[in-house]
Order: sequence, then C-alpha cells, then structure tokens
Amino acid sequence: MDNLFQITAELTQTEVLRYTPAGIPVLDVMLKHESWQVENGQKCLVKFELPAKIVGEQAKQWQYRENTMVKASGFLAQRNQQIFKPILRIQNIQEYKG
Repeated sequence: MDNLFQITAELTQTEVLRYTPAGIPVLDVMLKHESWQVENGQKCLVKFELPAKIVGEQAKQWQYRENTMVKASGFLAQRNQQIFKPILRIQNIQEYKG
C-alpha cells in the first residue's frame, strides 16, 4: 500500500532538538498550509496546521528555521503508540522559493 505525502507549507514552530537513546536527532515541527483548491468544480480555501517530525541529520539543519516556506515529503503515521492522530514523518525537506 502507498503512503506518500507532499506539501508546501510554512514551518511555523520548531521544538527543542532531542536525541533518541541511539543518538539519532529528532525535531518536532508544525507546518501551516493555506491554498485554494478545486472541489466538485468549486474553489475552496484550505487552511490547516499539521504536526510533523524530522528524524536524522536533517533535523539539525532545520532547528532554527521557523517562518520558512518549505516543500516537505514523507509519510503519515500515528503520533505514538497511544495517540492515533496523524503526524507527517518528513523524509525530505527543502526551502521553497516559489
């Protein structure tokens, strides 16, 4: 089954960089998206915030990059073993120059 997700959004919030017990860097972030989409032939304004997580060396590069427009891709997963709400697990992130 496929679980691929790509979005252009503003990186509005970054938490403190942390490390797993294995020493892998992890950065929790918040993405804010706003765009016009067409649904059933009608334009509709779409706005939402999406929690995301960057794992690995990229996490270090993004820890102080709040208020940056980004293009991010990855997959959706549950937040943790107790919380089933989705979070974007970012595998690739780059600054969006528009």
